[in-house]
Amino acid sequence: MEDAVLSRYAIAFRDSAVAVAVIDSASRNLLYSNDAFLRFFKSLQVVAGGNVFADVAALSEALAVASAGGTMVAHDCLHTNARYEFSPLLQAGAPAAWLQCMVTPLAGPLLGLAGQASSDAPAAVLLNEGYRRILDDFPHNVWLCTVKGELFWTNRTSNLFTYGQPEFHDADNTRYIAKIHPDDLTGAGVALAKAMSLGRMDAPHRYRLRDHAGVYHWFQFSMAPVRDGLGATLYWVGTSVNIQAFHHAEMGANARIEQLRQRSMAHEQRALEAQRLQAQQHKMELVSHLAGGVAHDLNNLLHVMGINIELMQAQPQQQALLPYLRVLDGCLKKAGRLSTQLAGFSGRLPQNAVALEPQALVDDIQELLAKAVGAEVSFRLQIEPGLQPLFADKSYLENALINLAINARDAMDGRGSMVLRVAPHSRPDQNGHLAEYVMFEVEDSGAGMAPELQARVFDPFFSTKGSGKGSGLGLTMVKTFVENSGGHVGIESTPGVGTRVAMYLPVSLVPVENAKEANAAIVLGVGRILLVEDDDSVREAMNRILNQLGYDTIPSFSSDHAVTLLQGGMKPDLIISDIRMPGRLNVHDLIATVEAGSRTPIIFATGYSADVVIREGLVNDRYPVLFKPFSAAEISARIQIALGNHAQDADAEVPATTPLAG
Repeated sequence: MEDAVLSRYAIAFRDSAVAVAVIDSASRNLLYSNDAFLRFFKSLQVVAGGNVFADVAALSEALAVASAGGTMVAHDCLHTNARYEFSPLLQAGAPAAWLQCMVTPLAGPLLGLAGQASSDAPAAVLLNEGYRRILDDFPHNVWLCTVKGELFWTNRTSNLFTYGQPEFHDADNTRYIAKIHPDDLTGAGVALAKAMSLGRMDAPHRYRLRDHAGVYHWFQFSMAPVRDGLGATLYWVGTSVNIQAFHHAEMGANARIEQLRQRSMAHEQRALEAQRLQAQQHKMELVSHLAGGVAHDLNNLLHVMGINIELMQAQPQQQALLPYLRVLDGCLKKAGRLSTQLAGFSGRLPQNAVALEPQALVDDIQELLAKAVGAEVSFRLQIEPGLQPLFADKSYLENALINLAINARDAMDGRGSMVLRVAPHSRPDQNGHLAEYVMFEVEDSGAGMAPELQARVFDPFFSTKGSGKGSGLGLTMVKTFVENSGGHVGIESTPGVGTRVAMYLPVSLVPVENAKEANAAIVLGVGRILLVEDDDSVREAMNRILNQLGYDTIPSFSSDHAVTLLQGGMKPDLIISDIRMPGRLNVHDLIATVEAGSRTPIIFATGYSADVVIREGLVNDRYPVLFKPFSAAEISARIQIALGNHAQDADAEVPATTPLAG
């Protein structure tokens, strides 16, 4: 029945120019109002600062009389400059709780709430007459609320956005709450309460508001108090500005800023990584120079000791010392491995690559590998038959296998199982041709590694071991050796299962030479040798061994001295010279002097590794190089070959028929 009554009113008065409303006599709230009434009512709200039927005493009293008496009551309210006619609505012959209200504006000045003509009346009248022109069409939402926070007035722009109609009255003052995004309601309420508590709003507040189509938009609201002449707050006026486009642009700008920040961070990360790699490279260069220098000096010392041990072993009267000399010889070989390992740390090229039988190599090093992993590790060998010889430096390969064994032991904390597999392997080379390799694979049952660690295990100074338990150079040396030997290295690891590291070394294209006997006979010879060596101990040791081999020696301590001797007319049968020596002249000057004169054969001897000789172009491929430490048998054989080749070349030469131009 109630809905039917309100529906009839909506149909009858919707387009009427007469302001008509239906009021609940108990709550004083509007149950129905046409657009004409709402336009007038909004004006009354602005002037009265609230619901005139509840807050203006004269109107509230007239409404009560009409409701109680069941008759029409008319009241000219000078406070609001309007005539009000309240008529009870009868339902089934009984007085109703609803009242019809018709409002007609009065002529004359608008009075204040105290009932007296106000000095502010012209401004109020102007507002009353022009609010639609000014506030209703203002491009932003404008609203009024009481000092208790009740939203009692909204402009046309706000109504169109929020409800889709130009005039709307929220009788319960609650419908707007559902329009605020749930995630923003608490913040908006706090901002409103804080402003009312302080009497001002220090900064705008952002929140999301839903439009009449159900779409949320970002808004920013500000509010300020409206005060009377004594400074008391009558109500608050607020504006809500739609900043959706600004918010979208801001989000885009923030995304761009974040993109630039990420790009900058990536650039900084790349720069830091480049600095790290540069520092690492510099560190490796320092280690290379240090290790290379130590290896050079150690090779010289080992060379002197080895020559003297050989000399003592060759003396019949020293037979009682042979057991002790064999111990010294064993220590000398271990020290030689240490020198080779130092050279490997410094990235030196293998200097004595030869064809090696894999089975014989593993047989020689099996005991060392077992000792390296320890008694609590189960160590097994798996060697497939029919392996081809490989081409590598034996000492470097042995050190690489020992390094892998030690790494496997540490990965298992000294307990577990390790397998060394040796098998043939085929894979395409860089040109797509099938190449043959010999694989040496070390597998452990340790903790394994995550992929990000596997990618770094070959980096210099990177170690998965605890502090003080590893230099981080072992696998770097392995990788350097394998690649310098023309092969490649691979790793597979599974966390909780174990790790496999494999070296793939190329098969040999030359046959395996028969190993020389340790006690091979030394061949004596005759001739004059110019010995050029700046290290006194090495020069003295070489001088003694050459004398015992039957040769006469002319010691020289530098290239400067040797060149002076040759230019002065000295004619040796052979020159044995170190490569790097202090002085104004170098070995290139020595070579030039020899090649311009008698073309005396030269044998170079050095404590440096092959890559130093090759990289710095210190010798020509026509001249043999012996790498310290070498034995008396080796130098004896080299001398015999050099003198024999020189004699053949001399016999084959044809004398010139015309003298050389001076």
